[in-house]
Amino acid sequence: QRRVHGNTCIHKKMPKEISDIKRFLQLTKLDEVKEKAAGGESKKPASVSQHKKVLYIKKTKKITKFKLRGRRYLYTFKCQDQTKAQKVLQSLPSNLTRVELGKQQKKAATKKKK
Repeated sequence: QRRVHGNTCIHKKMPKEISDIKRFLQLTKLDEVKEKAAGGESKKPASVSQHKKVLYIKKTKKITKFKLRGRRYLYTFKCQDQTKAQKVLQSLPSNLTRVELGKQQKKAATKKKK
């Protein structure tokens, strides 16, 4: 989407929710496939080609949210079944950076109050 302010044009980047497990797993492995197909050589600058995806995992009592930060978008996948969430975690690539949210932040907030 584009929003125009005066003479400048600003691209609005919105998060995208993915409802299919297979599609979400494809997105996690997408950069690996492109790099292998190119034979390891890239015409892009080093800063662009070395971009790593980060997966944020937020667990609650009922829902597990997986948020994949890509170059352009933030992809979100919600899973209500805990067994499916564990299977998704096991099938993720090992080189993907994982950050767990929730429990650590709550503990830090309670320590500050005391």
